[in-house]
Amino acid sequence: MTARILSTLGYAFYLLWAALHVQAGNAVARLGRSQHHSMVQARLYQDAWTLYFAAGLIAVFSVLAVFRGWQPAYWLVFGIAFVTDVSFVIFVLVPHYMALWPGLQGPLAWAGGLLFTTAGLILSCRRPQRRRSAWPE
Repeated sequence: MTARILSTLGYAFYLLWAALHVQAGNAVARLGRSQHHSMVQARLYQDAWTLYFAAGLIAVFSVLAVFRGWQPAYWLVFGIAFVTDVSFVIFVLVPHYMALWPGLQGPLAWAGGLLFTTAGLILSCRRPQRRRSAWPE
């Protein structure tokens, strides 16, 4: 039961991550609309699309993991968030193009999701399995 609670809490953090990235996608799309028609505008729209798409996948996989117990969601959600947030940290936060707050909200939500889903996964693997006898009792 504890493993299920921890996993659900972790996927709630991932849903928060998704909501934050929808907001980030909206901000990038607004920035794109303020540009004249150019490659810069096209790249901004592409970045907004990527943020929306990553947020949508994370949200869908998190819901599937919680309500259907879909095991591959752990790795898919981790991978998508990793690629999205590590590049953000390296290319935006490290060079100080954005303040650490609110910039760390997404990576902190990702860290919370990773921490709790990993704890839930570890606890569910350690749980003793009931052996079923081939013979009826």
